[in-house]
Amino acid sequence: MQLRLEPGEQVIVATLPQARTLFWPFLALLLVLLAGGFGSGRITRELGVAWVAQWQPFLQAAVLVAAAVLALRLFVVPLLRWSSTRYVLTNRRLLVRRGWGRRSEQETRLSGICEVHAEQSLLQRMLRSGTLRAEAGPGRSTKLVDVPEVYRFRTLVARAIEDLPQPAAAAGTGPLPQGPALADGSDTGLGAGAGDPGDDAGFYGG
Repeated sequence: MQLRLEPGEQVIVATLPQARTLFWPFLALLLVLLAGGFGSGRITRELGVAWVAQWQPFLQAAVLVAAAVLALRLFVVPLLRWSSTRYVLTNRRLLVRRGWGRRSEQETRLSGICEVHAEQSLLQRMLRSGTLRAEAGPGRSTKLVDVPEVYRFRTLVARAIEDLPQPAAAAGTGPLPQGPALADGSDTGLGAGAGDPGDDAGFYGG
């Protein structure tokens, strides 16, 4: 999906969410395929029964249609939802964009961000992803779930804020506060050296 940039605005990084959310839909797809194959084979084995032989084409079609509907609902829809989500960081904004046809977009100006938190569950730590929350004042926050290389992403946000022109930086909410420590001892406050930057895997240029 194309992003309309302001004059002088540049995309620093854009990424999809980490694909762990597709695990259960993929497992559901496998079960649907197995059930569809079993049902179709069972109908073929029961052709000796008169009513099954008579209705065999319709029964086979019903099994295929049911499998297709379930596959669409349980796998294709989550796949499209995941693939249409983008986390975009520019030198002026942090955006969450969702949807192909009917799009939604949540935007946070970097000049208004006062604090950024990076959090990881045990599973996210294993997958090198995490949740990023950008605070822009009371009741105003942007939450990015399953960000690949979340500490690297947070570092890029911090650097983008530091590189803002002075008038834009002054328009924010004041000095960036020091955040609380994470469970692994890394700092959650903004700063170019905060956290474990890791590498650029999971990111792609805008």
